[in-house]
Amino acid sequence: MNMKYLFSFLCLCCVLSVSAQKPVVINLAKAISESPKEIMLNELASDIRYVPLETTDDCLMNNEFYIMQYTGEDIITSGIFHFDKNGKFLNKIGSKGQGPEEYLQGLFAFGDWKNKLLYVQNWTTLTCYGFDGTFVRSVPTPQLNMGAAGLFDENHILYSNDIYYADKANPIQLYMVDSQNGKTVSKWRGHLEENKKYGMILTSRDFMYNYDNSLFYKPALENVIFKILSPKKRQLVYKFDCSGKDIDVSADEVDPKKRFQFLSVYWAKETAQYLFVNYGMKNISRLGIYDKEKKTFTNVTIKDNLAGGYDIHPAWTSDDNHLLMVYYAGGLLQDKEKRYSTDLLPERKKELDELLKNIKEDDNPVVILVTLKPKKDNKQ
Repeated sequence: MNMKYLFSFLCLCCVLSVSAQKPVVINLAKAISESPKEIMLNELASDIRYVPLETTDDCLMNNEFYIMQYTGEDIITSGIFHFDKNGKFLNKIGSKGQGPEEYLQGLFAFGDWKNKLLYVQNWTTLTCYGFDGTFVRSVPTPQLNMGAAGLFDENHILYSNDIYYADKANPIQLYMVDSQNGKTVSKWRGHLEENKKYGMILTSRDFMYNYDNSLFYKPALENVIFKILSPKKRQLVYKFDCSGKDIDVSADEVDPKKRFQFLSVYWAKETAQYLFVNYGMKNISRLGIYDKEKKTFTNVTIKDNLAGGYDIHPAWTSDDNHLLMVYYAGGLLQDKEKRYSTDLLPERKKELDELLKNIKEDDNPVVILVTLKPKKDNKQ
């Protein structure tokens, strides 16, 4: 075969292979009614650390604390405060205000971990800082509003317009832009439901996550996850079956009594073997795990049998090798009697015992860092 045609044939095969892959379907409508299964942390993880964040006058947290980023080396919190992996306070990143080198609210951010950059989201711009707190640049994102954003690669940022449905003639939902100057590289239209008047949805929002050097996107008003393959190509990889409990785009959740009336995926974390999904509706909240090898989805409660610690409810953004959660100091003290009785890592239990002896109720929160097993070790 002519080499030119052979190359073309191979390229076509690759394209067809990608396009032929069907999304994984996870039935949340069925799963929401199933009781969680109790599993031990050592089934998933090899280590756990309870890391108290240093408490000083320069980094006092409030009750709306959350983790923005954990890179494996750096912890960046709401605030925007920068700690090392042992909880030592390093510096504040940026400052709140209306100046050209300041951020407006600082509610959301994402990182370029390789280059130690943090992009803080504003309504129409991203303010970029080094992890050391120095201002780097401002990137125009005129349609961002309160949407999600993430790093596709060093040169490209993806962000979402969370009110794309307001422009029915041209409902652009996703923008891929140059990370240096904000110039638009590509756009994706969002899904519009016919004959529907869109309301104000507050309990489901866009989110993005990185896994295996790829960027993934979950739209607020659709129960799906896309993998971004290139600046101009995406692929549907997960679909959540919420039959009968789907998002009602016409709902008006300004009234608190009308919130949480449909199934929503709040957060997802992907690893080599699992997809962790935090989802719920009404007064029910679940943590489910999809096992990629077994192709099963199970609601779980994770017991810390490594340090004899607390139930693990992972959330927030971390690297591929860790799960992350946060405990307020007061809650840690209050829930001491709920600790699990078994400790497979006595040195970690000793560290936790010492922490509980010394921590004060009004200290900064404690970050729980779980080191996941490599895929080949998960069955051990």
